[in-house]
Amino acid sequence: MKAKLAVVDDDVEMLALCSLVLGKSGYDVKTYATPGRFLDSLAKAPPDLCILDMQLPGIHGREVIRVLRENAATKRIPIVAITASERGTPDVIAGLELGADEYMGKPLDLELLVVRVESLLRRLPAAPPSESLRYGPMTLIIDEHRVELDGKEVVLTHLEFKLLAYFLSHPQRVVTRGMLLEKVWGTQPDMSTRTVDKHIEALRKKLPGFGGRVETVIRVGYLFRP
Repeated sequence: MKAKLAVVDDDVEMLALCSLVLGKSGYDVKTYATPGRFLDSLAKAPPDLCILDMQLPGIHGREVIRVLRENAATKRIPIVAITASERGTPDVIAGLELGADEYMGKPLDLELLVVRVESLLRRLPAAPPSESLRYGPMTLIIDEHRVELDGKEVVLTHLEFKLLAYFLSHPQRVVTRGMLLEKVWGTQPDMSTRTVDKHIEALRKKLPGFGGRVETVIRVGYLFRP
């Protein structure tokens, strides 16, 4: 499979050049003109390597590195930090201290960039086998936040996946809406919301074989019976 690269830079011409050169080298390249769009993409498809401009609008590159390194799912992604040569030293020091793996100055030598990308990808350790949960014909691949039913992928949102995994890990137990808000949503358990009910309704529609086993316990919460 092609390695997936993310290029984050507010210079549109630079994005186009990187996409062209790295694409010709056999990589699957996604480009992002803002750090926000890149960070939003991480939950769905984290890249195998990130090429990151340190001077970005809205969020500085060092903050993007901090987010990547503090997230368990992205903390091992190699990062090539890019910065303009006249502003290089402070950004380079900050980026490397936070966990960037390589530094390159602008204007970029794109041939050298390809070589450094190849070198970093070769250093990556083999991925450990993904942890999974099984329920009949349904499989949850935990690390990838992916669900397969009879060998076909079922598209769930991030929270739907977490909710499903929680039920499968806690069978035959009555769980209150407050418990689900705390454990799945990470919010205060005393919040008054119909969010839990709406997400369970969505799971019942997408996975009827599973949803039929989630019983509503009146005035309390839910019970999953395998």
